[in-house]
Amino acid sequence: MARIQLKLLVFLIALGVAAGFVAMAYWIYDNVLRHEFPVQEDIKNKQRGTYAPPDPGAKRFDAAVDLIRAGQIDPGREALFNLLQKFPESPTCLEARRIIGEMNLDVLFSPNNLAGKKDYIVQPGDSLALIATKNSTNVDMLIRMNGLMGTTLHPGDHLLVVPLEFDVVVDVSAKSVTLLRKERFFKEYIAFDVKLPSGARIPLEIQVGVKQAVIDGKAIAPTDPRYPYAEKSVPASKPGFIFRTIPIAKAIVISDDEARSKKAVPVNPALAPEPPPEPESGIFMAKEDLEEFFALVRKGSKLTIVR
Repeated sequence: MARIQLKLLVFLIALGVAAGFVAMAYWIYDNVLRHEFPVQEDIKNKQRGTYAPPDPGAKRFDAAVDLIRAGQIDPGREALFNLLQKFPESPTCLEARRIIGEMNLDVLFSPNNLAGKKDYIVQPGDSLALIATKNSTNVDMLIRMNGLMGTTLHPGDHLLVVPLEFDVVVDVSAKSVTLLRKERFFKEYIAFDVKLPSGARIPLEIQVGVKQAVIDGKAIAPTDPRYPYAEKSVPASKPGFIFRTIPIAKAIVISDDEARSKKAVPVNPALAPEPPPEPESGIFMAKEDLEEFFALVRKGSKLTIVR
């Protein structure tokens, strides 16, 4: 009996010692190693160049979005503006610029929001072009804001007029087209490509020229029913600088007889046709972006090219 009790006592002592070791090991892990592992991982990431520093703008971006979702539109938009100014390198700025641009356009095109707009009463002898010139806007904006279906105006008619006080900044390196309104960010577009004329020196400050809408090589008016389908472009005051869509290569159609004759006759390299020329210079934008941009700028708008 005494021997059994002795063995039981030895077992309990051994069990207690083992439990003590386990408890001590857990304490060391919880208080030392567990906190050291992330530090070591950060060091390894820094050494590998994969360490991502904390983004100070992320919380501000989330707070601004929460304000907008709660219906506090103006405070939310102002918070996004502050984010762009204080943390321009934050990854959230790209989405912040997109949100600000969409909100600004909603306000600009809303007939219910009259901020920065005025009621114009048509005078005898007025035309859309004349009204646009007198009010620093363009015909496209007059038609869009007032839902006009034609050019006929009558004295006493009321038109909602929006002065287009935009400056345009093209960043060649970032391939971005930014609209500034009274020197404040308004909207950004991403260009497919920016090809400047040879010898162009940057930075360069010029102006937007006369906008063009063309179908089959002929210019058409904004009130033409075909206008939405026209090929739009916005040239600048300096040759070679033009906002346009990416040109689409046209297929050359030949007859079967021409194809057989060309196949049968070997081509002399000296007489072979020259390779197609390099794409023309320009700021190439998506069609839907160019359509929107087309309505927002006017002749004489300040255009700055930077790198």
